[in-house]
Amino acid sequence: MRSRSDWKEEAAAAFPAARFNEPMRLHTTFKIGGPADCYLEASSEAGLKAVLRFGVRRRVPVFLLGGGSKLLVADAGIRGFVVRLTGDFEGVSFPAGGRAAPGGAAARVAVGAGVRVPKLLSFAAAKGLAGLEPLAGIPGTVGGALVMNAGTREGSIGDLVFSVRTLDPRTGRTAVFPRGRLRFGYRKSSLGRSVVVGCELRLKAASKVDIITRIREYQRRRSLTQPIYSNNIGSIFKNPPGLPAAKLIENCGLKGAVCGGARVSTKHSNFIENFSRASSADVLELVSRIRSVVRAAHGVDLELEMRVVGDA
Repeated sequence: MRSRSDWKEEAAAAFPAARFNEPMRLHTTFKIGGPADCYLEASSEAGLKAVLRFGVRRRVPVFLLGGGSKLLVADAGIRGFVVRLTGDFEGVSFPAGGRAAPGGAAARVAVGAGVRVPKLLSFAAAKGLAGLEPLAGIPGTVGGALVMNAGTREGSIGDLVFSVRTLDPRTGRTAVFPRGRLRFGYRKSSLGRSVVVGCELRLKAASKVDIITRIREYQRRRSLTQPIYSNNIGSIFKNPPGLPAAKLIENCGLKGAVCGGARVSTKHSNFIENFSRASSADVLELVSRIRSVVRAAHGVDLELEMRVVGDA
């Protein structure tokens, strides 16, 4: 019987395009993260199923990587497979009966989990479909956005979901969950452990000019209040009831606080920037300091919005 430790040799033969010891800093918006044991891109459902079957059979973990935003990868990296969905998973189309009708009627749009949110917004604007504008400036993929219910105070992607399609890694079967069987909350959903492969969103017909104007306004606001050009992953903490996390952090005098190469943004206190080759340990130490100071000053336990993955 072959040992678990020699799975990489078998994986190399099964997946010729796989890359071993791939630095995850190349695949996250933080530009932080140690190596993945095995990084590969699945461009079809059959390809994804093959990786998932391999993982189940050889007891090797499989991590699905979205756009690399809202993600802090440990300095020691990620064990097992890291898979990015490409190709067939990057399509946006109208399903049968999904095209918008005149007069603002609802329209259904089929979207692959690997589609980047900015691409989806461009598609919707070009087709005169409204609803996604509050997501302007969010850099991730639709799959990750669904799992975390990405959005802003003006609206989240969960508000627009008609159905979500998932894949069972053990059986290889797909299932479609209608909106009524799904739960979406503040930066969370009932899809947390699911392998999301696509969805249908319900949008509304509207003026292309109005949609583009709203998108540009959201982008303008982001550029004024957030450090959009630095290496960061967006908000680090969820907003607790009462004062926003950024205000709590700023009130504690932590704006601009530094740990190694990580820094609390001077533009938005709920952002941490990798300004000088920060390590995951730098970020986590700064996170710990922020939580401790805010807890002592305000009695509030800040909850992480970002996801931390990999070996410590």
